[in-house]
Amino acid sequence: KDDSGTWGTDTMTFKDDELSYALGKQGATRRKLEKSSGAVVQYIGQVAMCSGTRDERRKARDYMKWLFDQLEGPLWVEDWQTRTDCTVVDIPSDCIGYITGNRRATLGAMEEEWGTLMFFMTKPDEKGVGKGGGPEKLAIFGPARARRGCELKVMSGVET
Repeated sequence: KDDSGTWGTDTMTFKDDELSYALGKQGATRRKLEKSSGAVVQYIGQVAMCSGTRDERRKARDYMKWLFDQLEGPLWVEDWQTRTDCTVVDIPSDCIGYITGNRRATLGAMEEEWGTLMFFMTKPDEKGVGKGGGPEKLAIFGPARARRGCELKVMSGVET
């Protein structure tokens, strides 16, 4: 940590099955976490080390937690309206497959291009609402410029 106490390193210990998911194919998930949070994210053995300002480390921890929460089922970020690192786009139900792409390829390409983290949010009590119903909320996390780039690209895809 630096003298002001703002720069430092946080650690998280993973189980075997979690490590490969947090790393991602050829390190893609690690790079995505790094770019979107602004923190330096590295794995040493079973330990993730996140270095950066207090805010960057908090974002990296939040993003990593959400990645794992998605494995359990639908995810909802309670404080998304008050977060400065979040943009939410309503996606019509008939466009979700196009925006997501085969095995999440389209979303993954946008995340890679812009350095963001993106996922659909569903309130726990609204499972299946977007299926043929109303729009679903696509959450985009990262720096403001990157979020705007993703948002415009997504909106363009919805309009097509």
